[in-house]
Amino acid sequence: MKRNTPLITLLTGAVLGVVLLISSMLATPSNKSVSYSAAATAEPVSPAPSSAAPSPAEASSSAPAVTGSSPAYSGTSSPAPAESSAAPAGSPAAPAESSAAGSAPAAAPSPSATRTTPTRADYAGRVGGGGGSVAVSVHGNKAIAYVCNGSTVEGWMRGKVENGKLVLTGKNNARLSASYHAGKVSGDVKAHGTDYSFSVSTVSKSSGLYEATARVEGKTIKAGWIVLGDGTQVGSLETDADSDQPVAVTAPTLDVATMTARIGNVVLHAIPVSGVTGTGF
Repeated sequence: MKRNTPLITLLTGAVLGVVLLISSMLATPSNKSVSYSAAATAEPVSPAPSSAAPSPAEASSSAPAVTGSSPAYSGTSSPAPAESSAAPAGSPAAPAESSAAGSAPAAAPSPSATRTTPTRADYAGRVGGGGGSVAVSVHGNKAIAYVCNGSTVEGWMRGKVENGKLVLTGKNNARLSASYHAGKVSGDVKAHGTDYSFSVSTVSKSSGLYEATARVEGKTIKAGWIVLGDGTQVGSLETDADSDQPVAVTAPTLDVATMTARIGNVVLHAIPVSGVTGTGF
């Protein structure tokens, strides 16, 4: 027994030294960057509330994480400042574009052209001085006019409409020159050597120009009537309309309701010369 006592004491001291060495190693903090990198990468997963004060251990471990050279952390943290700095640079552009779009006045629609000259209309009225009447019917680019004084002076004229101007001609140097706009025709007309100035307005319903033709004893009878807005009629009749020098006389009264007129036993059937409907053109 006395011989084994020093050996036991030696073994006990060796075991105690190993235990102390292991305890010392466990108590010493590791300086390897791996622990810092793990702490840095794990920390964003569950961030501490901003109001909580960091503990000394957290402060000491987080400081190296921010400035550490760990590839894992530096690779993920460096783009964040770049993106945040780019955002303010791009954000002012949106209000500028919006402001420009809001301040730019909308293009005003181009006004549509207002047609003051009807292309289908009938005009009638007395000539200047009241010595006769004139009627003009416009249908598209064509026009027909008639002037008469209710007896010997009368004339039919035809022609085209160009740029609001009328230049119409007929037998025996009958001629009408006028312009028309805003529902009125104004100009000069000549028939059987007599000149008239006139300015007449549009008419409607039963007013306007009428004509009738008939063959009697181998001759063509042609009558014309101008019915004014008040119902007054002015008309002349050519007893031989096919001759170069037709003779005009007073036309019989036209019954507007039946569109007929009578000369003795001959009944004349009249038709309207209308620019609105195109009859008589």
